[in-house]
Amino acid sequence: MIFYDTNFLVSYYIETENHHERALEIDKDIKNKKKIISTLAIAETINLLTNKLKLDKEMIKAVYNELNENYTILEDHKFYNETVENITSNEKRMPFFDYSYVTLMQELGIEEIATFDKHFDNIAGIVRIY
Repeated sequence: MIFYDTNFLVSYYIETENHHERALEIDKDIKNKKKIISTLAIAETINLLTNKLKLDKEMIKAVYNELNENYTILEDHKFYNETVENITSNEKRMPFFDYSYVTLMQELGIEEIATFDKHFDNIAGIVRIY
């Protein structure tokens, strides 16, 4: 199993992103692993596509459909209390989204994350694939 972070998903689906080619290579290399995302990752991805990248509505809908059809989607809201505990008990600062992914991964024993975000480095039990 491998968790797909939002920045990896955006890089994978959007050809103009800096890491697009690398994301395609990584996805090909790990094609036999179960692809995991969360409902929060979907929300974060669609938010970035809509507000930061300002993509057209057809592209946003296409990515949304891909996420729903090609990944195992985990409900992450049940980990929010633990996420806040992680945020308040660690010195490392990361967005709530990312702490949520870390918490979910640790709780469910998911050891790998596909991401280009360096702040996932040096987190116990998690290996960043980039």
